[in-house]
Order: sequence, then C-alpha cells, then structure tokens
Amino acid sequence: MKKGSKYDMNLFFVTCLLVALGLIMVFSASQVIGRERFSSSFFFIQRHAIRVGIGMCCLFVFMKIPFGIYRKVSVWGLGLAVMLLVSIFIWGHEARGASRWLPVFKFMLQPVEVAKFALIIFISAWISERRKKIKDLKTGYLPVLGIVTLMAVLVILQPNVSNAALIVVLSMVLLFIGGCRIIHLVSSAGIMAAIAVPVLYSFPHVRERFSGLLDSGTDLQGPGWQLNQSLIAIGSGFICGCGPGRGHQKYSFLPDAHTDFIYSIIGEEFGLIGTLVVLTLFIIIFKKAVGTAKRAPDTFGYLLANGIGLAIFSTAMINISMTLGLLPVVGLPLPLVSYGGSSLVTSMAAIGILLNISSRGRKPSKRAGKDIGRSGSGIYARRRPAKDTV
Repeated sequence: MKKGSKYDMNLFFVTCLLVALGLIMVFSASQVIGRERFSSSFFFIQRHAIRVGIGMCCLFVFMKIPFGIYRKVSVWGLGLAVMLLVSIFIWGHEARGASRWLPVFKFMLQPVEVAKFALIIFISAWISERRKKIKDLKTGYLPVLGIVTLMAVLVILQPNVSNAALIVVLSMVLLFIGGCRIIHLVSSAGIMAAIAVPVLYSFPHVRERFSGLLDSGTDLQGPGWQLNQSLIAIGSGFICGCGPGRGHQKYSFLPDAHTDFIYSIIGEEFGLIGTLVVLTLFIIIFKKAVGTAKRAPDTFGYLLANGIGLAIFSTAMINISMTLGLLPVVGLPLPLVSYGGSSLVTSMAAIGILLNISSRGRKPSKRAGKDIGRSGSGIYARRRPAKDTV
C-alpha cells in the first residue's frame, strides 16, 4: 500500500446517508405492523438498529482487510456459499411458500445474499488468474458457466426466481467485462433463456406476478393490489411528500411496506424530491465503484470493484422499478435501506471491500481506460496487472 493512500470517504458518507435514511423509514413504515402484531411500535426498528450495528462493524472490518486475500480464498468462499444454499433444503425456514431463510443462532440468514458476492469474488479471481484462457470455451468459460448455472438452479428451487435471474445477469456482465468472447455469452444466454422461460412460467407465483403487472388497472383487488397501493403511495406524495411518519399506506394498505416496498413509503412521505435523492445516492455509489475499479492496482481489484458496484446498483434499480410498476413484483429489497439483516449486512461488508480497494488504488491517468478490461471489443483494453495486493 502506497504512503498517503486514503479511503474514498465520499463513498463512505453516501453509504451512511442511505443507512441513516433506512433507519428513519423502517421505523416509520413498520410501527403500525409492529404495534398490531407484536404490541410494540419499536419491534422492527430495534432489530434493524442491531443489524445496522453489525453491518457497520463488518464494513470497518472488511475495509481493513487487504482485498487481495479474497482472491486466495475465493474457492473456499464459493464452496461455503453452495453449502449454505444446499442446507436450506434441509434446515430452511419456510414463509409464504418459499424456503429462503436459514436459522443461525437467533438470526435468519438468507444465503443467496452471501452467494451473490461470493460468486462475484470467485469470477473476479478466475478471470484474473486465467487472463489468456478466459476466451477458451472449454478451459475458460464453461467451468464458470457450470458454477453459475448450479447456483442459479439452487436459488430457483427455493423458489427465488428474481435472485436467480440477478445472479445469472451479474455473472454474464462480469464475464463480458473480463474479456469472455461475446459469441460464448450470447449463445449460452440464448440457450438458458429458451430453457428457463417455459420452466419459470410454470411456477404459479411467477404467472401471478406478471398478470399483476399487466392487469394492474383491471383487477384492483387481485394480483395487482400491492402494485396499485405502491403507486398510490408514490403518487400521493407528489413533490415534497406528506412529511415523515405521516404516510397512510403503511396502515395495512401496502404489504411489505418496511421491506421490499420501502421506496414507496419514501415517495409518500418525502415526495418526488425524496425518491430522486435516494436514486441519486445509488448512482453515486455506482460511479464511485466504477472509479475505484479504474484505479485498482490489479485485474482482480478491477473486476471485484465493478462486480460489487453492479450488484448493489442493479438490485436497487430492480427494486425501484418494481415499486413504479415497470417490472413485476419481485422479492428484492432496497439495499442499505430496507428492513432485512442479510441484505443489509452483506451490502455493507461489500462496501467495506470497495473502500479497501479504493485505498490501494493508483492515481487516475489518461491511459486508465486503455489499461484495464477487455481487448478486442472496443470497450476496454486488457490491463497488465500489478502484483497482488495482499
């Protein structure tokens, strides 16, 4: 690590702003359901505050660990993630017809959140160690594709279609950035889509969510209920909102107001201004991740920073699009904001890794875009990696 290297404090402050907003909104959105179900308006916020504390500790710990270490343990991390996904089918906790949670002491762990970042670390390490072989179909691409497919199938069987699709898309984008042949990516994506679409549409809840999106204006009491209540919340907030704590949709009108649909409550209580602020903060995180990637000291750091930024930003965009009726209702939370320990803690740990990469980065140069990434596609040229930063 070079003398004078500093963490990206702007990234740290933006993360803290989103987490602080999450504390405010979780309390506002959950006090009604907490009082009705557990006779305490503070039931959810107390648990969320504990998880924020754990997440902050993870952020500081991962911020101090040299990111090059993850390259050496990437296979072990991936193996642990697969074991957690498999263990769901043995010891998993079922809710709403899905088994996605694993009891760990007094907490409920959602293994898919760990699996997403473990896979990003593994793919980044795989590409950085096989820069010349990654274009080869048998030795470079197919082994990774097999692992991605295995993890996606394990997630689909929970069932958790949205996270499975996100895992596949993130992996494909990361492989594209890393230099895989476009023909390999397009061919495998086409085959997977041809197989997955009819299989996934056989799931009743998938059909119901798509019908809720397409017929949201006709069946207000049916599958489109949640989406319509979300749009009512956002629309009633108008420009400035009705004020913190004064929203009405959390009064048993909008299901999952403190989890997946917390963005709708932000729109109701803080209006268009509040929703744009949240969107801007996520865009800043993504831009910071891309900037960190460009200054990364080696290929592994470059890919890892891009993968973390893509994972957090894409999850946020899918969640926001869902609340606006642009996508079907899916079980993806708003990172760093929604109530839910697994997403919050893993996202903050990932931000810690991103901060560590930023502290070891080089000064940006005019050749930064030419030294990093793909070759032969016109997007990036492949970089010559420096020594591992361990």
